[in-house]
Amino acid sequence: MRNLLVRVLSRFIPIVLLLSCTLFLSACDSAEERAEKHYQSALSLIEEGDVDRAMVELRNAFNLNARHKGARRTMAELQLERGNRQGAYRQYLRLAESYPDDLDSRIMLAEMAFTFGNWDEFDRHGTRAEELDAENPRVKVISLVREYRDAIDDDDPSVRRDLGRKADEMLAERPDDILLRNTLIDNALRDQDFTRALAEIDWMIEAEPTNSRYYQERLRVLATLGDESGVEAQLRKMMEIFPDEPAHMETLVRYYVSRKNLDAAEGVLRELSEASAPEDPVPTISLIRFLSAFRDPDSVRAEIKKAVSERPDPVPFQILEASFEFSEGNQKQAIATLQDALSKTEPLDQSLNIKVTLAKMLLATGNEVGARTHVEEVLAEEPTHPGALKMHAAWQIEADETDAAIGELRTALDQNLQDAEAMTLIAKAYARAGQPQLAKDFLAQAVEASGNAPAEALRYAQLLFGEERYLPAEDVLLAALRLAPSNVDLLSALGQLYLRMEDFGRVQSVVDTLRRIGGDTALQAANGIETERLSRQQGLDAAMSFLEDLANNADATLADKISLVQARLSIGDNVGALAYAQKLREEYPDNLALEAVPAVAQIANGNLDAAEASFRQLVEANSAQPEIWLELSRLKLRKGDIEAAYAVINEGLGHLPENADLLWAKASYMERDGDIDGAIEIYEALYEQNSNSVVVANNLASLLSTHREDEASLNRAWTVARRLRDANAPALMDTYGWILHRRENSAEALPYLEKAAEGLPEDPIVQYHLGKAYLALTRPEDALEQFRKAISIAGPTDTRRQVEEARALVQSLQDGGAAEN
Repeated sequence: MRNLLVRVLSRFIPIVLLLSCTLFLSACDSAEERAEKHYQSALSLIEEGDVDRAMVELRNAFNLNARHKGARRTMAELQLERGNRQGAYRQYLRLAESYPDDLDSRIMLAEMAFTFGNWDEFDRHGTRAEELDAENPRVKVISLVREYRDAIDDDDPSVRRDLGRKADEMLAERPDDILLRNTLIDNALRDQDFTRALAEIDWMIEAEPTNSRYYQERLRVLATLGDESGVEAQLRKMMEIFPDEPAHMETLVRYYVSRKNLDAAEGVLRELSEASAPEDPVPTISLIRFLSAFRDPDSVRAEIKKAVSERPDPVPFQILEASFEFSEGNQKQAIATLQDALSKTEPLDQSLNIKVTLAKMLLATGNEVGARTHVEEVLAEEPTHPGALKMHAAWQIEADETDAAIGELRTALDQNLQDAEAMTLIAKAYARAGQPQLAKDFLAQAVEASGNAPAEALRYAQLLFGEERYLPAEDVLLAALRLAPSNVDLLSALGQLYLRMEDFGRVQSVVDTLRRIGGDTALQAANGIETERLSRQQGLDAAMSFLEDLANNADATLADKISLVQARLSIGDNVGALAYAQKLREEYPDNLALEAVPAVAQIANGNLDAAEASFRQLVEANSAQPEIWLELSRLKLRKGDIEAAYAVINEGLGHLPENADLLWAKASYMERDGDIDGAIEIYEALYEQNSNSVVVANNLASLLSTHREDEASLNRAWTVARRLRDANAPALMDTYGWILHRRENSAEALPYLEKAAEGLPEDPIVQYHLGKAYLALTRPEDALEQFRKAISIAGPTDTRRQVEEARALVQSLQDGGAAEN
């Protein structure tokens, strides 16, 4: 019976399997057919003008067939029509992923990446479009723009101008091409052809009347031309067209303030405040913030009192009042006021805003636990609250949780695409994560979103300055200065930039501007820049003569006189420096801090005991001077007494147990003595205090990766050191390269380690690191040379593990044996 059943089943099973497969295939066909029906329904709804329902039908099509080409393209086009460029970009990206050879999606992605300023994606999709059809007219434009950008990166104005002329010729056939128009704007601006630039910008404004970027471009040109009435009119127009973007109003106010026209600035703000709806507090808040910055405290309090009594919702002004009192030094009163307001406030959004403001106050007073508690409460109630998200993300960045921080900051940006603070924080997160190009992109966006505000402009310009990209840095600083021409920080940065460029004529122009502005800060900046200009252009004697004149002038400040001591020391006039320092000490007998100036000069003259006595007198009078403890320690080192130097650091820590500089010095001594775990413990504590310190990050990562072999320590080192990717200092490059090597990425590590070995030729461990990389890359002869160099530098008495291993590897390589790496 069982055999019969088996025979029956054996005949039946193939039939069942065949039937199952048929049903399965039928189901597949059915899914595709249903997806097509949803797509056709969407097309019909679009014809009827019912776009919302059409988009629902398209999503139904995707659920059944994610690769439906027509549905995906239609969804992208609808998103574009609605102004959702990011949404359209995602749809085209899905289309390109499903159909890599689809030319239209590649063109759209390249063009949209251009408008976003995402150059990596522009190159990626543009390259693929060229591979698919290089003769396509739109692809030709993409190719030209890519060549134009290369010419800019290569700093080749001749090629750039040729490509600009070619773009002009192509425009005759493609007058509506946005990429060509933007290229012509850029080319005209670089050639200072402002008439053409304005014509192209005006065309773009007419084509895209809600794109604030072109209004910003027009504003920059007007400011460059010195058209003050035009700048004012442009800013007012931008305020009218973009009422929800406060940066334009802030820029106009900044513009008036920079020209010392405070009444005009206040007038703009009062005009907006009086025209605002009673339930809209923002314009009045802006007015009160202006008054708190430029008017007397009584006028601020009067305006707040008026708003509290007249506005239907007094809470925003109560928050502002507490913030003002906090800034005036009444911190306990301000915190108590907000805590009382919080206990009485019922509307959720108001209580959340109070908590965020309270969190900022608590953080400023050192109560991070309380601040974090309030921020977490806000996010539990409202996960998209921008203020809370930015504070929380800042803490995440400090903790190296960069991916989470970027996610939260993007959520904040979704609510305000012009949030310069969020952009700056994202840039910081990307820099910490070792993605410098993305960091740079967001810093540039923050400058634009802020309306070329000084803080954002300085931050971006300093990054460009560090990359030795002087002309782009100059463009950024000048754009900010046109709207804030009296900003001392901007002018100081510009002066330093021109010094580096050796453009001494413009250096002098900056100095003259700073002197016209006047005030201690501006004059001190002018004197510093002028001293360096004279030193570079005419030599040290001219610079010294200038400093002598400053110090002997009747209006000379103490800072001017101390600068003369420093200058004498810098040129080796140690005797003259000491004599002048002692004269200063006699001139200011009640200024005990001046004791440090002759003490430094005594060291330069070799009078170490006299210097030590001076430093001792200073710390006995005031032990809370970490810099003096450090000087005392260095003095002991100069005397050759290492133990006494270490003892001074510990003595200083007895008075200042949490001082970062003294702890850093102690860690260095512990490292020298071989107490690596103790040094790591200190660096971990310092990193927790301030994870922004590149020096602390480097030292911690270096010790973890060099002296520990476990994977957890290596992963920790990598997290800390990712920011060093673009570092130029040899020590930082050695740390980053060594960690890459240990992560089995020796090929990428090699250029870092080679430059580090070149920059630190007397450090045996750095030479050893390079040798290990050569060994991993099967370059035994190069490795042998490096290991020999390492043990030669170290000398016969150095018994560190790496040096001992280098000795063994030299022997092994000389013997022709296989060496483990």
